[in-house]
Amino acid sequence: IGVSAGPECKAALQEVTHLVEEGMKTNELALKSSFGAAELKVDGDFLYFLADAAVVAFQYGNPDKLCSPLVEAKKAGQDLVSAYASYVNDYYVGSFGANVKTYNQDYLKNTTASEHNSDRLWWFQVCSEVAYFQVAPANDSIRSSKIDLRYHLDLCKNVFGDTVYPIVEATNLYYGGLRIAGTKIVFANGSQDPWRHASKQISSSDTPSYLLTCQNCGHCVDFRGCPQSPLSIEGMFFMEHNCLLLNLGVISSLYLDIVILLDLEDSDLEGDEYCMTFLLPDTFLPLSGDSKGCSSPDAVNKIRQQITEHIDLWLSQCQDGDASGRWSAI
Repeated sequence: IGVSAGPECKAALQEVTHLVEEGMKTNELALKSSFGAAELKVDGDFLYFLADAAVVAFQYGNPDKLCSPLVEAKKAGQDLVSAYASYVNDYYVGSFGANVKTYNQDYLKNTTASEHNSDRLWWFQVCSEVAYFQVAPANDSIRSSKIDLRYHLDLCKNVFGDTVYPIVEATNLYYGGLRIAGTKIVFANGSQDPWRHASKQISSSDTPSYLLTCQNCGHCVDFRGCPQSPLSIEGMFFMEHNCLLLNLGVISSLYLDIVILLDLEDSDLEGDEYCMTFLLPDTFLPLSGDSKGCSSPDAVNKIRQQITEHIDLWLSQCQDGDASGRWSAI
């Protein structure tokens, strides 16, 4: 986060964390209430909520929403906690749509289906497979040091019980670890996306990796353009165009979040009906999301073209050179 934030914004965020930790010692309820988070009784949950709020600005291409007012407040000697609370309430909860209760461990225990169940699903994957614990680094951290390994392990145990534990060795064995057990996968990483550091960094012929570099290039910039949230609908293509991808079984990181690959031979469904049934709602994400909002549109478009060329090649290999199967023709 510090790399994406830059030195001034990083220093302001670090000061916010320090002031919040000190404030919690004297008037915890009032402090949490100022962020609309009085329901977060576990201090770690509250501090995780505040850390996530900062991450989202960089992850989804809106760094100025966070850094500009915070740096200005610091330079003017204003109350940094109040400035950060305004950002969290107005942008993270307001515009972005984060829900405070999804940080409440008691809420995460709820197995009833709802629009916010994805947070429980994410934590289950974290707690059972990948252990993507976002632990505060020992030195020069932005997030609170209270967000440590013990916090994450306690959360997993509290929410899912004693039997759920991240078996990372088995996960790496199954998926290949550093030697990825898959081919024809594109890794497209936004330069400001904190998650890019968990992605493949070095390109290879069958699993190419690209870094889309610009001041607001975040999560899925190759699809969404800039900013990555709120999502632009410009350039959206129709759902049935993705039938080709599903039927051929061509896998790319561009599709991993939006396509469920199932065996057509085991299904009574065909064609458009099959796609309409099994493609997730995010199918409408375009490869041509508006890049004009990116600080360097040409850099984004250049990588998009290279990604398209990979997909065209892979589709031609699946379709024996049938030109109608080119991604660039869609």
